[in-house]
Amino acid sequence: MSKKKSKPQKTTFNPINYLKTGNARKLPVYECLLPKDWEVIKKFPVIFARNHVNGNVTFVSVLVDLLCTGAKDVLFFVNEPESLYREILKKYKDGLLLDFEPASYELIHNIIFESVAFADEFGIAPHEDFRYAELILDEDTDDFPKIEIPLGEGGKAQLHLNFDDERGPYFERQILKYGEVGKYAIIRNDFDPFLDEDEWDEDETDDKFLDPCIAWNELDWEGFYDEGNFGDLPTDIVIFTLSCLPDYSYEKMIEEPMFAPYLEISHTEEPTSKFSFTKEEQKHLAEVYERLEFSDLESDEDDPELLKMIGSGIKKYPKNRILYQYKWEYFQRNGDLPKALEIALEMKEKFPDYLFSLSCHAQTLIEMGEVDSIPEAMNDFTKIQDFLPDREKFHITELQSFYSPWIYYYAKTGQLRAASFLFNLLEDHFVLISFPLHELVENALADEAIKVLEPFYKKVKAGEVSKEQFVEMMMG
Repeated sequence: MSKKKSKPQKTTFNPINYLKTGNARKLPVYECLLPKDWEVIKKFPVIFARNHVNGNVTFVSVLVDLLCTGAKDVLFFVNEPESLYREILKKYKDGLLLDFEPASYELIHNIIFESVAFADEFGIAPHEDFRYAELILDEDTDDFPKIEIPLGEGGKAQLHLNFDDERGPYFERQILKYGEVGKYAIIRNDFDPFLDEDEWDEDETDDKFLDPCIAWNELDWEGFYDEGNFGDLPTDIVIFTLSCLPDYSYEKMIEEPMFAPYLEISHTEEPTSKFSFTKEEQKHLAEVYERLEFSDLESDEDDPELLKMIGSGIKKYPKNRILYQYKWEYFQRNGDLPKALEIALEMKEKFPDYLFSLSCHAQTLIEMGEVDSIPEAMNDFTKIQDFLPDREKFHITELQSFYSPWIYYYAKTGQLRAASFLFNLLEDHFVLISFPLHELVENALADEAIKVLEPFYKKVKAGEVSKEQFVEMMMG
C-alpha cells in the first residue's frame, strides 16, 4: 500500500461551482413555503428547499415584492444541515411575525418569476444573487404551467422607498426612466422590516457574500488607507495592489509582444466537450460526482463505497476519462499523493489529448512541492491553444486548470511578471469569479508579490503616498 505523505491543502466545497453544474435542479423537492395571506401582504419571503442523500438541504429564500421590485433580496444555502434551514424559518416567524404554509411548486415558481417580469417592465433587475437562486429553482420556460399572480396595486406599480435601502436610488432612477406616467406611484417609508440587518447575525452567512477588494469603491479604499493596517495584508489586496503598479499593469503588458499570443483565445461557460455518454453513463457520473462533492475525504475519512463506485464505473466505461479524473481527485483529497500521481500519469497515458490529465499531474506536484517538474507535467505547453490547436474558445474551467500550474511555477521561480499576467488573464476571462485559484497557487503568487510591494507600502505608511494618490492608483 502507498503510504500517505504530506497532507494536501484542503479543497473546500464551492457552492457556486456546484450550482453551475446543474445538479441542484436534479435534487428532489423537499419543501415549498409561502406566508399565509401572501396576496394581501404583497412583499414576503418565498422559501424553496431540496434535499440531498446525506440529509442536508439546499434552499433559497427570495424576498418577493409583487408591487414593483420583483426579487428584491435573495439568500441561498447549498448542502447545509436541516437545522440551519429550520433556524432561518424560525427567525422569519419570530422576527417578522410570519406564519408559513406549504404551497405547490407551480405557485411559488409563478410568484417569483412573474414578479421578476413585472419589475423588468420598469427596468428593475432582480437582486444580483437571483442568478444563483435560478439554479436551485426549476428552469423558467414557456412550457411551464402559468398561474395568474396579483401584481401591483389598483392597476399600477407601487414603489416603496425606504431610507436605508441601498438599492433605493437605483429603483427610483429606473422607474422614472422606464415607467409610463400614470402606471406607477412612489411611496416613501421610514422603515422596512424585511431589510432590518440587525435581524441577521453576520456569522451565520459565513462571509459568503462579502466583496473582495476588486469590487471596492473609493470609500472602501479610503477606509483601508485610514486604518493603516499595511503590515499584514490579505492575499487579495496583495495581488490586486501588484496589478496596480506600473510594471505589472495588465493593460500595459497586453501590448508587449511576448504576451500577445496569450490573448488569441476566447472563453465560454457552455460545454466544450465532444464526448457523448449514454443516459446510464450520465446517471452513474452524476451519482459519483454527488458523493464525491459531499465526502469529507480531507478529514482522514476514507469512503470505500465511493471508491468502489468509481472503480466499477471505470470497468464498465473504460473510455470515460472523467471517471479517471474523479479517481485522481479521491486520492488527492484524502492525502495519498503518490497514488494520485500514479492515477494522473495513467490518465496522461490513456488520454494524451485530455487537458485535465495534465493539470491533475501538475496539481499533484504542487501538493508535493515539486516545482521544477511542473513544465514537464504540462508537456512544456505554456499556452492553452498550443495544446489544443484546433480550438480558439475554451471553457473557463479549462483556462483555470491549464494556467494555474503555470502561475504557481512562475511565482515560485521568480518570474513574477509572467505569473501576474496569467492571473490577470484569468480575471479578464471571468474565470476566478466562479473558479478561484487553489490556495497554494494564490499564496505562491502573494508571497512573491509582497517582496515587490513592501517598499511601496512603507511609503504609504510613512505618508509619502497621499490618500488621494493611493485611492486614485487603486481605482485605476
